[in-house]
Amino acid sequence: MTRDVLPQELQHLVDHFSRLAEFADGMPCEDTPLGILTRQFFQNNWRNCKEGLLCKTNKIRVWPAPGQAPRTFKFEIDCRYKCKRSLDAPVELMSGPVRGNVFYRPDVFANTDDPAVAVALDQDQSFFHANYSRAKGFICLGELPPNPYPFPLDLLLENLVYPLVSYQSRRPVHPFDLEAAHYFALDPDAMQGLEPVEPLY
Repeated sequence: MTRDVLPQELQHLVDHFSRLAEFADGMPCEDTPLGILTRQFFQNNWRNCKEGLLCKTNKIRVWPAPGQAPRTFKFEIDCRYKCKRSLDAPVELMSGPVRGNVFYRPDVFANTDDPAVAVALDQDQSFFHANYSRAKGFICLGELPPNPYPFPLDLLLENLVYPLVSYQSRRPVHPFDLEAAHYFALDPDAMQGLEPVEPLY
């Protein structure tokens, strides 16, 4: 089952994600070079996703927070998924979609040490995956490649979130959910109904 007490480094990461999701606006003053750079990134981030990935696929839908430079986004991804609602409940195959939120830190260029982005799934789905915490609601995306710019929304959804929620990516190292890690590693029927995975476009 999901452990309430995660290993210390994972608990620190989940706590960080929780704080990130609760950030108020907090962006630098818009009349400073840092403020201009930050707003340009968020404007381009949404525009590139809207005019790129979202024009190529109908399997992902995204709704930005209000404003010209959004940093939080709701999303839906059409794919089947496994669900487990409680310790004694069976694992169920759900038709989807998977719903969630993307949160970017407002100070993405002022603090390059902490993760700049967090992805949460709606907890009422009880999404069952080794790299998702049903208790906390966050996905472990793995280590992002080093880059002076935050990971763009279109690449995040296509290359990290979609492979994970469609079970193409199932990293057993440091799982967020030990019960799910055990299930997908040992149950021969674990992937039944999830394969083959349809391409996004």
